[in-house]
Amino acid sequence: MRYSSANHSSVSSSSNPQVGGRRRVMIWLIVVLLFSIWAIITFFTQAVSMAEQNKVLAQKEKERQAADASHKQLQYEVNRLQDPEYIGEMARSKYGLYLPEETPIISGDE
Repeated sequence: MRYSSANHSSVSSSSNPQVGGRRRVMIWLIVVLLFSIWAIITFFTQAVSMAEQNKVLAQKEKERQAADASHKQLQYEVNRLQDPEYIGEMARSKYGLYLPEETPIISGDE
């Protein structure tokens, strides 16, 4: 009887490595599949997040360009206000102020 039981255990251990190998391959495939699914999901969520951030960045860039243009315009006005001739021109045209030696010429259109 011992011979048959030893024979039986040797038969089961010879088929066991094939089952164990298949099991390891299946576990490896499941791990690779889960990792691939995680990587794909992460890729797409990051792609959506980057697209949203690019939209915000483009909007902020437009706002910055508008602010830069406004700043340049204001800087130009400040520089013009440093010029005494421009100040005199503004005083004459907007407020009707003239230097004492100037004689204003008033046309009939005004």
